[in-house]
Order: sequence, then C-alpha cells, then structure tokens
Amino acid sequence: MFATLELITFLSYTCLIFFIKNNYLIGIIVGINIILMILLKVSAKRTFCFCFKLLPFILFTVAINIFVGDLHFGVLIGIRLILVCMITFIFGTHMTPKKVSKGIEGILLPLKIFKINTKEIAIMVSISLAFIPILAKEVQNLKYSLISKGFKLNLKNTIKHPNVILLPLITSIIKRTAEIEQSMLSRGYQ
Repeated sequence: MFATLELITFLSYTCLIFFIKNNYLIGIIVGINIILMILLKVSAKRTFCFCFKLLPFILFTVAINIFVGDLHFGVLIGIRLILVCMITFIFGTHMTPKKVSKGIEGILLPLKIFKINTKEIAIMVSISLAFIPILAKEVQNLKYSLISKGFKLNLKNTIKHPNVILLPLITSIIKRTAEIEQSMLSRGYQ
C-alpha cells in the first residue's frame, strides 16, 4: 500500500509541476526537490549529471517554445523540465522495480472488478522500466564497437548508414528479450 501511495504522490507531484505558473511556487518546488534529495540521501552531483545529460532535449524544447510562444513561456517550460528531471531521478533512485510493480498493482486494483489480472500488467510495466538501462548499455556498447571499427559517429553517417547502427541494436535487443523471457519462464512466470 505504501508503494502505491509513493507512486501516486510522484505522479501527482510531476503533473503539478507543469501547471504551476507562479515564480514563487516554482521556488517552493525547487526547495521541495532539494529537501527530498537530502532526506532520501540522493547525491546532488549525480542528480545534476542526470539533468545535464538531458540538457540537449530540454534546450531543444525551450527553443521550440520560444519560437512558438514567447521567451518567458520557453524559459518556464525549461525550468519545469529540469524540475521534473530532478524529481524523476530522485524517485528512480529511491524506488526499486519491485516497489514500482507493487505501486502499479495497487493503482490498477479497481480493474480486478472486470477480472483483469493487475499483477501481470504491473510486472510488464516493471520489466519495461528495468529494460531501459539495459537498452542504454547496449547503445553504449554499440557506439564503442563502431568507433573501434573506425566508423565515424555523426549525423551524416547515421542517416546514410542506418543499417550499421539499427541492425546490431535490434539483434541485441531481441537476444536480451529472449534471455529475459527464458529467465522468467524458468522462475515460474506464465
């Protein structure tokens, strides 16, 4: 039940960030994020490194919003995205996949009225979330492999030769998926 409450709080807090327009409330949200980092003993350096990795996406989104709207709105969107990245990292380091699975199962509990197996849905979502770091590692390994073979990784070569990147990536993903499936079947998941 506690995992469900944590997951609902995280989702509500994240959605709330996007509805805030007052600068003082944004300052309060920054304070809450910092307090949560201290209480949950999350490294500030790791949090900011995580946000820095997403900076190109954030800047791209800010640029589009400045172009479509105005400067104030674009900057506000950028600040909101940074705050969401921070709280997502804090939540991600605090919650284990098992807790996330229990939380999703608790949220979907009303679906049991319609005889829907919420445990299976929760396990599928949990596996999907746990698969993201595996994908990131596969992309990193592919990148190093291509660089060691002398392939220049730039936008032009990526567009010109997508099979060099996509074929090994898809192959490794399918192999990993088969390994996870066999592992789950051997542990009794049906």
